[in-house]
Amino acid sequence: MFRRRSGLIVLLCLIVISFFGVLAFSASMFPKGYDWRYRVISNLISPRDNPQHYRIAACGLILTGLFMLPFAQHLNRGLAPVARIGARMAGVAFVLGIVALIADCFVVPQHVHATLGIRRFHEFLARSSAGFLAIGMLSGCWCAWKGSGRALPRSLFWIWAAVTVLPLTGVICSEALLLLSRFYPRLSYPIRHALRHSVFWHLGFWEWIGAVAVFVFLCAATFLIPAAEGLRTGEVR
Repeated sequence: MFRRRSGLIVLLCLIVISFFGVLAFSASMFPKGYDWRYRVISNLISPRDNPQHYRIAACGLILTGLFMLPFAQHLNRGLAPVARIGARMAGVAFVLGIVALIADCFVVPQHVHATLGIRRFHEFLARSSAGFLAIGMLSGCWCAWKGSGRALPRSLFWIWAAVTVLPLTGVICSEALLLLSRFYPRLSYPIRHALRHSVFWHLGFWEWIGAVAVFVFLCAATFLIPAAEGLRTGEVR
């Protein structure tokens, strides 16, 4: 368990470099400036928006996905003694989310030509990745709640719930407001007028908050999920 945790800690450090470090470098070279509160992450890997450094940002995201893969196995193995189905859902959902994230880096963000019959294939993959990761995190929360105070520390559930429910609520509300403004502009006008200068209106803000939330989720999984032997005996370490 010590070796496994040490390996996961190394992967967390690599994720900090490949995601936050590489994307921060790409954002610093972004034409006309990049404001994370208002711009989505896809702008950094877009040849149209970031023609000089989009490959650097895409490579950073691909490496991040590869570094995240072992955490799917860690969730499945660590949570299985508490709830086997929930643990398997968490592991599989994380794998699918990571695969969609990596595939999304090879699809140029554009809306003109359809890819595989899908007009906005990049956005489809991005939303699929976010959706699968959210399912994995929610499944992990359910397992942590089921084993809270017995096989798992209570702090694990509260940390996971905080970094899962709050960003997910923000993303859902943001997407709902965007859809409302598209199909019912009259009804959404007062909301848009009130929030148009707020970062809470912009999807980019919630994307970055969600990225930090996933990282904190993985940190909690690394340090708070006890060894499998402790889970079987109901011991919280």
